[in-house]
Amino acid sequence: MKYSAIVQGQRLEIELKRIESGRIEAEIDGRSYKLQGKRVEPGIYWFNWNHQSLEIGVTESAGGYAISLSGERIDVEIVDARTALRRAAQHGHTGAAQIRAPMPGIVVKLLVAEGAEVRANQGILVVEAMKMQNEIQSPKKGVVRKLEVAEGAAVTSGDLLATVE
Repeated sequence: MKYSAIVQGQRLEIELKRIESGRIEAEIDGRSYKLQGKRVEPGIYWFNWNHQSLEIGVTESAGGYAISLSGERIDVEIVDARTALRRAAQHGHTGAAQIRAPMPGIVVKLLVAEGAEVRANQGILVVEAMKMQNEIQSPKKGVVRKLEVAEGAAVTSGDLLATVE
């Protein structure tokens, strides 16, 4: 299962795979983690990762979840890919911004080339999904450093499309 999350104002891409009963493989922004976990009671989870025992509390809060870990509260919002892009853009970007597919579809047109200067909200490419064309926009002003797809490429939700610095 793939998720986009806003964690303390930062957008993260999360993919979870259940390997076997109690064993999970998580990929968070390209980093892989293998852990063991179980629900202790509603809202309380136990994980064993890297020979560490972690107890995590999860409660719903306005617009998301409050995660309690080692006495710290971390606000997390699970959002669809479009909302995550919009919210991350509102917080501003420093460094590279990864533009990901908000839905599965086919790349029907590239609107810019690698090395092109773009402004915030400028179209980068067009993805067709369910016979509708969706313009995918840059979340920031910058330079397109890498286009990860070509016209005609099939993409799934969360796939990396381009990088803007």
